[in-house]
Amino acid sequence: MKRRDFLFAAAVVFLIILCFLLRSVLYHGEAVYLEISRDGTMISWTRLSELEGQELRIASPDGGYNLVCIENGGVFVREADCENGDCIRQGTIHHTGESIICLPHKLTVTIVGSADSGSGDAQIYDTIVR
Repeated sequence: MKRRDFLFAAAVVFLIILCFLLRSVLYHGEAVYLEISRDGTMISWTRLSELEGQELRIASPDGGYNLVCIENGGVFVREADCENGDCIRQGTIHHTGESIICLPHKLTVTIVGSADSGSGDAQIYDTIVR
């Protein structure tokens, strides 16, 4: 292995480690609220701690459903009757800013933190899509 190859490999490893460190710094906020939206319209905004241990069956206008579970401070979709089941395979989300999306049902489940750590009532949005 030439010296340039070694330096390139070391730079790539350094960038990967830097990305993981930045992610942990940027997403260090406490998960405060669970926001559930359908087709860009918010249908639920609840403190995550109030939902701990619950399963929410969210019905879709087309007759479908998603079963959203809240366990150990994380949120995941246990069941869905959509064709592809991508929302189930997205796994558990734990951190502020993470989302689970079900395209067939136009459902978005997002963990939202607090903009002001003192009040815990403010919302943070990166983007609003309509």
